Amino acid sequence: MRKFILPVMLASLLMVGACKKGSDTPGITSVAISASPATVELGQTVTFTVTTNTGSDVSAQATILVNNAAVTGRTFTASAVGVYSVKATYSGKESNIIQVNVTPVGGYATSITLTASQNTVITGSPVSFTVMGNTGANLTSQAKIYVNSSLITGTAYTPTVDGVYNIYATCLVNNITLTSPTIQVTATQNPTNFNKRVLAEDFTGAWCGWCPRMAYAIEQTQLQTADIVPVAIHRGNASGSSVDPFNYSGASALEAQIGLTGYPTGQLNRTTTWAYPEPNNIAQAVNLTTGTNPKLGLAMNSVTTGSNVSLNVKVRFGADFTNLRLVVYVLEDNLIYNQTNYTTYYGGGSVILNFIHNNVLRAVLTSSILGETVTGATTTGSEFVKNFNYVIPGTYQTSKLHFVAFVINSSNTAINARDAKINEVQNYEVE
Repeated sequence: MRKFILPVMLASLLMVGACKKGSDTPGITSVAISASPATVELGQTVTFTVTTNTGSDVSAQATILVNNAAVTGRTFTASAVGVYSVKATYSGKESNIIQVNVTPVGGYATSITLTASQNTVITGSPVSFTVMGNTGANLTSQAKIYVNSSLITGTAYTPTVDGVYNIYATCLVNNITLTSPTIQVTATQNPTNFNKRVLAEDFTGAWCGWCPRMAYAIEQTQLQTADIVPVAIHRGNASGSSVDPFNYSGASALEAQIGLTGYPTGQLNRTTTWAYPEPNNIAQAVNLTTGTNPKLGLAMNSVTTGSNVSLNVKVRFGADFTNLRLVVYVLEDNLIYNQTNYTTYYGGGSVILNFIHNNVLRAVLTSSILGETVTGATTTGSEFVKNFNYVIPGTYQTSKLHFVAFVINSSNTAINARDAKINEVQNYEVE
């Protein structure tokens, strides 16, 4: 009897050993993975399905790897355009490898266009370029830009001599090289035409019930043109019935000059009164951005170091001028304060709670709000440069500050104006 038991035990042990050498799950010899869909636009989600040779769906238990990195669950959303390799493992088995193609939103571009920040520039000033696909995708960072058939570094170019420059771009999209139409940029030392902007000074107050009318008119004008330069000059005592925390007391001299009779008052280019009711006369402001070219351009550059701002203001002349004065403002946006309201604008109501006051005059950097004399040559091709230093008060929002500069003639009319963000570097707007 003992001789019979031993062979039976050995046979049982051999059977157990044979099971351990097989698959972790009996009957499974392979797994397969599929994707739905296999091609998606950037931002869309792909869902994977993992099945065994027995037909079982083991997607929830399998490990799915995209470019050899495990994903959570059975879905994947790519963060970049490209082709992704995907596989799965389950029960010690590795699946086939499939590919998921992630395309740009709107698909791959089939053509590209090149645009320049300016089509005419002053020689020595940089021009920046933008490359767009016909799908709306910005392809600038992956494009190559050629100026007079020579590849440039980066996406900007500074012409060093006067002349007409031919520029085009190429871009490799989905393994196809696309080429843009050629554009031209003209560089000149002595431009005569500059972009024309209209200065709109709004004499207003948070206490003034009719003043929302002017704010609304400016907003509506900005929807029609980018060439309006608004300034909100708040008036009112710091106490009493005419309370306005943004009151700029230094505006008295300007009010006397224009003969101000009440609020709100809108002055266009200083000497033209914006006709009442201003929201119905937006064309009056827009029309001042067209017509005879001002022959005078402005550009500003500013740098902040802590609370100190260094502002550089430049004026370029495309004709001969005399008796000019420069005015430079510091403005602040996004100032929250209740606005008295007698109008139907902004929803009506006697008070507009937490009204957002923009373009609020905070400081005048020139020696007078009436302007300071432009010195030196003001003849064709010459340039006037003035530097200003400004210390930002601790209660001001640095990121919301911007500057306005304009030049006025002997009749006190603004010839041209320009607005600049803080820390912005500007070129002249040559036409």
